[in-house]
Amino acid sequence: MPMSVKMVIPSNIDRIEEAASFVESNAKKMQFSEPEVDNIVIAITEAISNAIIHANKSDERKKVTIEIISNHDSMITKVKDEGPGFNLKKIEDPLLPDNLLKESGRGIFILNSLLDSVDYSFSDQGTVVTLVKKKPNK
Repeated sequence: MPMSVKMVIPSNIDRIEEAASFVESNAKKMQFSEPEVDNIVIAITEAISNAIIHANKSDERKKVTIEIISNHDSMITKVKDEGPGFNLKKIEDPLLPDNLLKESGRGIFILNSLLDSVDYSFSDQGTVVTLVKKKPNK
């Protein structure tokens, strides 16, 4: 039976650490290995900071909702913002030579590298990023 927990924070970067702890404790409850927990926390923290900084423009009146759905074989995290969305096709490849030294632009690459699937849903109410980490077969 899937379990669901939720956290809602204002769009303030000072709240990222609290959200990261929430994600970490849930990943540990699911008994992911320490390296897997680290990767999950890095990726989801990136998604949360993107929601706060890029989508909600650090406007504390706008919220970021983090929902974690855990089942026997995966951890599904939904990060919802109240921003206008973005065009995935306009995101530049951070591995191209012209982009290697840029200080930003790696977030989506990080998400795709550390997780099993990343999906984006855009609407007038904001963007929902659905992040999935599957448990390895033992």
